[in-house]
Amino acid sequence: MRVIAARFSEQEQASSALELLRRELDAPDVAVAQLAHPGEPIAGDALLAGRFRDDLASVAIDIFRRAGGEIVADIDERWTGP
Repeated sequence: MRVIAARFSEQEQASSALELLRRELDAPDVAVAQLAHPGEPIAGDALLAGRFRDDLASVAIDIFRRAGGEIVADIDERWTGP
């Protein structure tokens, strides 16, 4: 499994990418969150992240990018284990 995350300049872009991922990849383990530092106002940037099978990671990355996202993480989940 891979953990992939992308930054979007607009919440709507991230939400659209989320729907594409769910529809095209049947990806249930994805979510969108607003980007902001504690104590600062929310700027409008959003992060979309999820877990994807290795064989679908490149497809997921393509969807992130087509929707306007900038990939900020692509991590082999095995790296996070003990």
